[in-house]
Amino acid sequence: MISPRARSSFAARVLVVGLVVAGCGDDLPPQDETGSTGSEEEGGSSSTGSAEYDQARLEILAPESASIHPLGEPLHLVARVVDPEGHALEADDVAWRTDPGEPPRLEALEGDVDLHAGIYALTATAHLPNGDRLETTVGGVRVQARWTGEYTGDVVLAVQAQLPSGTPLVLTCQGPLDFTVSLDGTDAPVDDGACTIVVLGQSLPATYAIEMVIYPAGLVRGTVAFSFDTPVGAFDLPIEWAGAFYDDRFSAGLEGAVDLPFIGSADVSGSLQALLIDRYVEPDGG
Repeated sequence: MISPRARSSFAARVLVVGLVVAGCGDDLPPQDETGSTGSEEEGGSSSTGSAEYDQARLEILAPESASIHPLGEPLHLVARVVDPEGHALEADDVAWRTDPGEPPRLEALEGDVDLHAGIYALTATAHLPNGDRLETTVGGVRVQARWTGEYTGDVVLAVQAQLPSGTPLVLTCQGPLDFTVSLDGTDAPVDDGACTIVVLGQSLPATYAIEMVIYPAGLVRGTVAFSFDTPVGAFDLPIEWAGAFYDDRFSAGLEGAVDLPFIGSADVSGSLQALLIDRYVEPDGG
């Protein structure tokens, strides 16, 4: 049998323990429904780090639309992925194509590519870490020879000879010179021309046909087939010439001797001059 004093002592100890437990309860970590004591702010975050790409855009900095680039030189490509504030973001999965079904020309945001003569639409595609796919295209990018373009100018021919009677003969012909050099710079059909010459006081129609062969670096050689009829016979003069393309023009000269029917030797001189008026031409065969 427990004495009253013992029961009083036991009750006092229980009360003390209860007070201690109640006082320490505020220091215990709170428990969630699963019993975990961790929090997301303390290291339990599940972020993938790709949220910065959610509103990203892909920009092409080079080349520009409708720009012209010299054939035979690398074409420099530059693109970038940026956030809404314009800050650059990393992008490793990038591809440049000139046709959707072809292999990539370049697999980086920036680099050089070699392209044949032509007019291109260049498309840059980037696959972002957040799963988005960005695509941007720049069109009308021209790769062509430095002398590609449309030219217009004049042909001037002068033929000097002496008739059997000793009378000097001077023939002059001045007419148009119009031609277009292809994108690859190797083909330049020249329009036939016409002029009026004066022979022994008579005005006679004359025609000329020009052929040119273009060599590397824009050097050119060719012939002028000069034709006209006179009271003393028909004249067909094939005359050779040489020239070159410059930054904004074409220039050639001719000088030599030819044989004229019924007359004999004659001196020929002249020039072919044309200005570059338009670098933007249609593709070969277009």
